[in-house]
Amino acid sequence: METVSIIIPALNEERALPETLKRLAELSPEPDEIILVDGASADRTIEIAEAAGIHVISGQPTGRASQMNTGAAASSCD
Repeated sequence: METVSIIIPALNEERALPETLKRLAELSPEPDEIILVDGASADRTIEIAEAAGIHVISGQPTGRASQMNTGAAASSCD
């Protein structure tokens, strides 16, 4: 059976992140893992993600494609 990982590239997303996480929690079936790759946010993005039990990878603001690649490399899913 295939496993699914959701990668979220983020930079200063404290306003949008709670709603995004709420919608992800409503998915059926649930994803096997959610990884947020942060691009050096200056707000509460990391704090919100960690409080929700999301695996957070902190990095530099290198762009969404790089963040997606970093998240994919860290994923344990198919």
